[in-house]
Amino acid sequence: MGYLEVLRTLDKASWVLVITHKNADLDALASSVLVSSLLKSMGKEFCIGLPEGLSRLSKNALETLGLGLDTCNRIASASVSIVVDASNGVVIGDYYAAYRGSEARILIDHHEPGELASLATAMILDPGAASTSELVVELLAAAGARPDPREATLGLAGIVYDSKRYAHAVPGTFRATLKLLEWGADYHRSLSLAYPSGDSPKGEILDFSERMAVVKAASRMKVARACNLIVATSYIGSFESSAARSLLRIGADVAVIVVPRDDHARVSVRVSKRALDRGIEASWVADYVAKRMGGQGGGHRAAAMAHVPPGNPEDIVEDIARSLPGKIARRCTNHGEGGVEDENKDLR
Repeated sequence: MGYLEVLRTLDKASWVLVITHKNADLDALASSVLVSSLLKSMGKEFCIGLPEGLSRLSKNALETLGLGLDTCNRIASASVSIVVDASNGVVIGDYYAAYRGSEARILIDHHEPGELASLATAMILDPGAASTSELVVELLAAAGARPDPREATLGLAGIVYDSKRYAHAVPGTFRATLKLLEWGADYHRSLSLAYPSGDSPKGEILDFSERMAVVKAASRMKVARACNLIVATSYIGSFESSAARSLLRIGADVAVIVVPRDDHARVSVRVSKRALDRGIEASWVADYVAKRMGGQGGGHRAAAMAHVPPGNPEDIVEDIARSLPGKIARRCTNHGEGGVEDENKDLR
C-alpha cells in the first residue's frame, strides 16, 4: 500500500503542504487533521490548504470538538505536498500548481485513480476503502503515531460519514475503527458529528434551505428512460448531493445535478442499486460527462463528481439529458429492453 514509502518521503521533508478537495467534507477534514497529527509527531512544519473552505458539517465538527486548523496563509510550493481524499487536479483548485511544483508529491485517497495519482511520487491508494480517513489511520499506526482523543473522534466521524454508518464498510474500515477507539475516540460523539440530527444516511432531516434546493431540483428535472432505468438531470445553486440523493429516493436510478460557479460547474452524480446491477456506475457517468465537456471527473461506484467549464446551467443540463441516456443504453447489460425514451412529455 506504500505506507513505508510515504513515511520515508515525509522523513526527508523540510516543510509539508497538506491539501484536500474543495468544500471539504467530513472525511476530507478528518484525513487532513489526522495527517497533521502525524506531521506534528514527526516534528515537521506544515500547513493545510482548503480550496473553497469547509462544508457546513465539517465546520460544525471543528467547532464542536474545539479543534483548530493550521491553515495556509498563502499558496506556495513545499518540499513535500500531500493530497488527501481527491483524485483530480480540478478539485484542489489553486493548490494544483503548488502540488505539481513540489519536490515530492504524496497522494492518500480512496477514489478511482485520476490525474493526481499519475503525478504522485508516493501514494496510498485504495478505491475499495470506505473512506480516506481509514487509510490515514493505517499510516499513523505504521508510524507508531497517536492522535489525541479529539482528533481520533474526528477521524472516526470521517469514517462513519463516508461509509454511510458502515453500510459500505470493508475489513479495513473496522480495523481503523478499532484503532481509533483504542486511541480514545468517542463513538457516540462521532456519530452525532456525522449525523447531527440523528438522521439515517437514507433519511436525512434537512433544514429549510436544503429542502428548498431539493424541491427546486425536482421541479426543474429532465427525465428519460434508458433500458428501464430512469435518468433524471437537473440544476440548483447548492446542496447538490442532497438533491441527487432525493431524486433517487423518488424513483430515479441515475441522478445528475449541475451546480454553476463563476469558474466552473460542479456535476454531482448518484446511482441506484438497479443501475449498478446494470453496470452503470456513478464514476463512469461522471467521467463521461467530464470528457464530453472538457473537464475532469471521478469518484465511487454509487457517488461521483465532475467539474466542467462554466456555462448556462440549463444548457449543461440539456446537453447531459440529451446525450447520457443513449450512452447508458449502449453500456447497460440489458439495453435492448426499453431502449431510450424521453419521459418529459409526461411532466408537461
